[in-house]
Amino acid sequence: MTPTLTLLCGLPGSGKTTLARHLEAPSELRGRTLRLSSDDWMVPLFGQHMPREVFNARLAVVRDLQWELAARLLGLGVNVVLDDGFWRLAERDLYRLRAKQIGVPCQVIFLDVPLPELQRRLAVRNAAAEAGTFLIDAPALALFHSWFEPPTAAEPGVVAPPSPVQTLHEEGLEP
Repeated sequence: MTPTLTLLCGLPGSGKTTLARHLEAPSELRGRTLRLSSDDWMVPLFGQHMPREVFNARLAVVRDLQWELAARLLGLGVNVVLDDGFWRLAERDLYRLRAKQIGVPCQVIFLDVPLPELQRRLAVRNAAAEAGTFLIDAPALALFHSWFEPPTAAEPGVVAPPSPVQTLHEEGLEP
């Protein structure tokens, strides 16, 4: 079975990590899968708060390291889920090109959640504040929303999320 690179696209609180964990769970149908999230590396390595320029430089290093790891895993036949938001079309295009260059398919799963629901979920997540979770307040979410370039129907490889993510949120298992 050819491994697949999956990009999870959506704003904070859209359910990307919930879905990534679901996709990473052992499955005979999907095969072996590893989830990589820049959030899992950024907070432990650098902490919560830093100037935007510093954050962007550090994030670029983390993303490059994670791509090197992802490419090696894909070469070994392991599916990779990048839980990273992919807010910009240029980012999604870059990873589609990288996947093509190593001969693996790439899919983009777009988690399209209305802004009021994102705000509600983030309020719940921030109140629980697990270690390693970025705290995102309403002004930050509004800023991120202004930067977001949602995928369009014409964008290649965009698929709808599988239904278990919605079910997890409806059952209250995830914020």
